Amino acid sequence: MGDEYIFMGKWIGADMTVEDRRAPIFKKSFTVKNEINKAEMLICGLGLFELKINGKLPDDTVLNPAHTQYNRTVLYRCFDISGLLVFGENEITVELGHSFFNETTNVWNWDKASWRSSPKLIADLNITFKNGESESICTDENWEYTLDGQITKNSIYYGEVHDLRKNKFKWGKAILVDSPEGELKPQNMPPIRRIGEFKPEKIEKLCDGTYLITAPEMITGWVKLNLCLPKDTEIKVVYSEKLKEEGFIQKIGKYEGHDGPWWPDEYIQQDTFIGNGELCELEPKFSYKGFRYIQIENCPVKITEDDITIYRVANDMEVISAFQCSNESVNKLHEIMQRTLFNNFQGKPTDTPVWEKNGWLGDFSCGLTSIMFNFQMAEYLKNFVGVMNDCFEAYANVPVMVPAAEWGIDNSPVWNTVYVFSCEALLDYCNEKEYVKTLYPNLKQFALNDIEALENQGWVWGHRGLADWLSPMGEADGEIDPGSSEGCEICGTAFIYKMLLSITRIAEILGKTEDIKLYKNACENIYKAFNEKFYNSEKQIYETTFWDQKGHRTKYRQTSNLLPLAFGMVPEENKKAVSENLVNDIINKDYHFDTGCTGVKFILPVLYDNGYSDVAYKVLTQKTYPSWCFWLENGATSAWESWETTTRSQDHYFLGSYDEAYFTHFAGVKDVRDGYKSFTIEPQLDCGLEYVNVSVKTPFGKLVSDWKINNDNTITVKITIPQETKAKVILSAKERIEENLGGGEYEWTIKK
Repeated sequence: MGDEYIFMGKWIGADMTVEDRRAPIFKKSFTVKNEINKAEMLICGLGLFELKINGKLPDDTVLNPAHTQYNRTVLYRCFDISGLLVFGENEITVELGHSFFNETTNVWNWDKASWRSSPKLIADLNITFKNGESESICTDENWEYTLDGQITKNSIYYGEVHDLRKNKFKWGKAILVDSPEGELKPQNMPPIRRIGEFKPEKIEKLCDGTYLITAPEMITGWVKLNLCLPKDTEIKVVYSEKLKEEGFIQKIGKYEGHDGPWWPDEYIQQDTFIGNGELCELEPKFSYKGFRYIQIENCPVKITEDDITIYRVANDMEVISAFQCSNESVNKLHEIMQRTLFNNFQGKPTDTPVWEKNGWLGDFSCGLTSIMFNFQMAEYLKNFVGVMNDCFEAYANVPVMVPAAEWGIDNSPVWNTVYVFSCEALLDYCNEKEYVKTLYPNLKQFALNDIEALENQGWVWGHRGLADWLSPMGEADGEIDPGSSEGCEICGTAFIYKMLLSITRIAEILGKTEDIKLYKNACENIYKAFNEKFYNSEKQIYETTFWDQKGHRTKYRQTSNLLPLAFGMVPEENKKAVSENLVNDIINKDYHFDTGCTGVKFILPVLYDNGYSDVAYKVLTQKTYPSWCFWLENGATSAWESWETTTRSQDHYFLGSYDEAYFTHFAGVKDVRDGYKSFTIEPQLDCGLEYVNVSVKTPFGKLVSDWKINNDNTITVKITIPQETKAKVILSAKERIEENLGGGEYEWTIKK
């Protein structure tokens, strides 16, 4: 079914208030009298639904549908249930959870969202019979509902309460309710599933009735327990990334843990199960958790490994690439970045699966290129860009996170320019020209708004807005202040400049020639004003006019110089000096970067592109604070939110943007165009590694960049170019090779 499908069913709900946290269950019985040819169930249950046909799930997906800007778009799923229907009596049941559609948390205005409502449902079951007849069973006031189900409380943040004793339901007639404001559209991106299954690394009994389960790695999802709890016994299953010194987990909420005051009355990440005296499978249904540790409290029965299954739950994204090199730490960093991304693919790319569960755009901007090389992103990215676009239409701006409930809607260009960057990525990596064309009027208005804002400020951005978030504080175990000491002047101006370069490319691709001059003129004005205001010709560095001392940060800011170098904002005559001063600062800091999420994305590319391969490799493999390998030295299995050991989240991908250089520099895959119809392969043969083997699955076949330094001081390079594509291959060592090639397998041996 496509976008054109019009539901025949009516929106139905239960007699409950928004404060009622129970999970309503709806049902409809019907009779099948003929042999079925095909049966499709189209359904939207908000906030989340679980559908069963004759007591059976239609597939293995969970947490349907994805979170959207509900006042603009709501998503429905389509299931082929032909094999679940039987001749004679059949029954549909749908249980609904609250999720972000009816969330009580007030931190990001979710409790005040304009769409907030008790759960509601619309569904059409369309059956065609082999005799040519058809029938539709649609939601209406003749369906029944109950509030007597076992889930007596559920929240995407707080978790769930399951009372297994409840088995007698009182049914009433469903109530016709108002439809949500948002337009019904099909969910085309990969759904959420249990994509990984694990056994515990360790089980410890901490005290009477309290068990600590350690997962083998950082995971987003939940645990399933197979236990026979005595009737009326109430156990709690609590999840956390961290342990306290005494060995119990660090709970979050009730003023405990990082940002505990956000949830003053309850702990988050906690499920409760009340036993019925029978062996049961205990697992949540309408919430997910981020964790390394699971604490089970008040459990009177022994828990063994056989009772425990730990699930990773995330969008079932296709991994399209593989990376392997000569340095195991570099390989491990790739693994933890990919794992962290999976953990945060939760219907939208989230920042952290624990505290916020929000689609922060600064995070996505940092990770965008890494994500495009790791995963098949076409439908997932179109969905997320669609949410950005919905927010732009709702607020006349793209907020710092999407979806949004009128929170964070002020303009913050370092975060929200990813709206344009994502569309450029859809063109380059996915060849989604027709889709981007539909968004272009809004993209243009977004760019015009930034042009007007800058022109009114002398073509430079001011102090306000998010910038180089979470730069090192100077002490590995110290307190963290995430804000940028240097403000947003350079970052904000630079990102608008880069956004305008991107929308210029988009306009060229879409044939919007009348707009190109406008964008280019703005870029010229920004370039001039940027250098006049921020370039210190005496020091030969870029610096802002603002300073707020935090921790032990130095006033020379690497990010303030990385961005102009990366975005082409440094006049040619100044590049050498600006680069040298950047490198000198890195060396003076013993080969450590001094950047937050915004700058760290560019440190490896800028160093490699400007001839400082040795410095780049030392930064990449540095093991002391602050560095990526410092995470590994401290046992990390996922990327951290901060450089310090006191980091709030240990499952946060935006500082893991080193992974981009693995593909663009170590493998040399760059200038990808038209969904890999053309690209460049220019491996950084002096990157510090002894061999690199990278493959990327493209729509035309596998792309391979494989090179190795030999004992005789030569380098063997093997490259596979998919058929029906063309590539420029550039190999630079003692000799330089540059060739334009079509599909095929190629090999060179050159002097190092």
